Amino acid sequence: MTIDEAKQLEVKIANNVLNNIPFAQVVQILSNEATRRAKDAVDNASEEELVKMKEDFEKAEAELKAQQEANQPAPTNPPAEEQDKIDLPDGE
Repeated sequence: MTIDEAKQLEVKIANNVLNNIPFAQVVQILSNEATRRAKDAVDNASEEELVKMKEDFEKAEAELKAQQEANQPAPTNPPAEEQDKIDLPDGE
């Protein structure tokens, strides 16, 4: 088998593996890799870099929350606890 044929076979086997992996396993693999990379980033960062990352995340989360609140439509029905306070006629 030539090197090119071996590489083509490698690609076919890799595609077969990818096509037959259950979705839950794909998610687990990605989750494990994300966790590994996050740990690596934290382990290799200086104190200043960690503080900067934390501030950046907090800022992004606050901006997202503000944007979500700005895009929230006004509620059409009062919350359940307010509905309980509505006086209904006694039927007399």
